[in-house]
Amino acid sequence: MRATQRGLTLIELMIVLAVMAIIAAVGYPLYTNQVQKSRRADAKIALESVAMVEERFYTINGRYTDSFADLYTGTLAVAAGFDWPCSGADECSTSTGNYVVTIAHEDSEQDFVATADNDGRQAGDDDCAEFTVNQTGTKTATDGGSTNCWGR
Repeated sequence: MRATQRGLTLIELMIVLAVMAIIAAVGYPLYTNQVQKSRRADAKIALESVAMVEERFYTINGRYTDSFADLYTGTLAVAAGFDWPCSGADECSTSTGNYVVTIAHEDSEQDFVATADNDGRQAGDDDCAEFTVNQTGTKTATDGGSTNCWGR
């Protein structure tokens, strides 16, 4: 009489481990790519917030500003309903720390460019490293040639 085999052989175990390694090697980069895409919303929200408050500032003062202290202090910030993490710096980190936002004038006080540069956990995102928006609502981004950063 022959005894029946029970359990896994070493070959079967190695095949299972090899298949799991292949799945992990394919799945992990896809996962990290999706996480980076979801974090890009942080930059978009921050820049659109800055653009809206800049427009309110322009309506009240007849000019744009390059100072977060002007935008996010006093009644202007309360009226706009925004909760920004800093009020006196030349640059601000977004609430999650994934981007650093700055505001600058291009030619005069009649224009502005708000920029969000990747930082923190998002620093490895080479596809969409920098987002910008200006007074006309033009949105641009460094896109590595393969990604529509504002669109997705």
